[in-house]
Order: sequence, then structure tokens, then C-alpha cells
Amino acid sequence: MTTVERLLYVVRHGATDWNAAGRIQGHLDPPLNAAGRAQAWRTAQHLAAVGATALYSSDLQRAYETAQIIAQHTGLRVIQSVALREMHFGAWQGLTVEEIRARDPEVYAARRANPYEVPPPGGESWRQFYTRVVRAVEEILHRTPAPRLILVTHSGVCTVLGLHAQGLGYRGKRNFGNTNCAIHTFAVSAAGWRVVNLHAVAHLAEVKA
Repeated sequence: MTTVERLLYVVRHGATDWNAAGRIQGHLDPPLNAAGRAQAWRTAQHLAAVGATALYSSDLQRAYETAQIIAQHTGLRVIQSVALREMHFGAWQGLTVEEIRARDPEVYAARRANPYEVPPPGGESWRQFYTRVVRAVEEILHRTPAPRLILVTHSGVCTVLGLHAQGLGYRGKRNFGNTNCAIHTFAVSAAGWRVVNLHAVAHLAEVKA
């Protein structure tokens, strides 16, 4: 018997000023900038042709605004999910890596040594985040019969799902790009996940970041 596969198009949100400045956004909520809106527009035009019938988004505005632009081109309603948020970076949210090193050198060093288990102060560890994301997406797939779904989310979530689809687990190393509004496509069936395409960016060729 043939295994029925469903396609999942996972989109990182468009660019923000904090992306450009190297500031960790986490659960903080900066909006898209002009480049990010242009990226979202191009992504929406591309995704209008894939025939998706469900559209989910993180509730943070950089993802939700990206999803709303996609909705304008696909005619889909955006379903928001708090569980699709970026990793929670606790006290480090809003800071650059240089500022974190100066502020919390011991915790920073400990997390560099064991990023899977050591969280930022008040935030999630990578293992906690990985588990949260996989569970959330599996729940979405369980309750949504659509054969093609779009998820608009964040860099960390895209990384988790790419690792999960490759069977690498939370200790895996990311082996693909993850720029703003890149599309990662996965096929999901009762047999598991497989990668269709990672880091598709051809639709962004004419957009200046």
C-alpha cells in the first residue's frame, strides 16, 4: 500500500531591523522592516502556486505579518500558534552576542560548552525548545487534514524541523542555510518525515536585504 505524504512548507519570517543589527529577538516583538515586507511579498507570490489549504503562523508580529502577506496571495486564513514562537532567550533577548558575553560571561561559556542543556537565564534550553517545537508541529499535523500546509515561523523553529526531518535529533548540527523568508519543504507521512528541499531562496533573488 502506498504511503500518503503531506507537504509542509516552513517559512522563516521576513527581515527586521534587529536581524540587521544582530540582536537576539526570541519572544520580543520587533516588526518587519521594508526589506522584510518585500521578502514576504515575493514569498507569498511563490507560495500561491503550491496549492496549500492551511496556513499557520507564530503569533509574534514579524512572523504574523509575513503570514498575513502570504494570506493575501493564497486566500487562506492565518491560524496563530504561540507554540511556533522562536526559542525563549530569557534575559538575553534584545542583546547582541557581544553584550551577552560582557554581561553573563560564565553562563555564556557554560552554554557554549553544553548548548543542549544550559539555557539562557530565564529562557529555554535547546533540548526544551526542540521538544516543544516538534510536539507543536505534530499536533498541528494531527488536527489539520490539509495535504499541503504552510507554517510561518522563526530561524530556530526552521532549524529544529530540518534536523528532525533528517533524523539528527536535538544534538544534530544544522547543515543548511536559514535566511529570512527561506522556504524549507518536508514530506510527512505515517512512515515519518523526509526532506524535500532545504533553504529555497530563488524567489528572493530580486529582493535587497
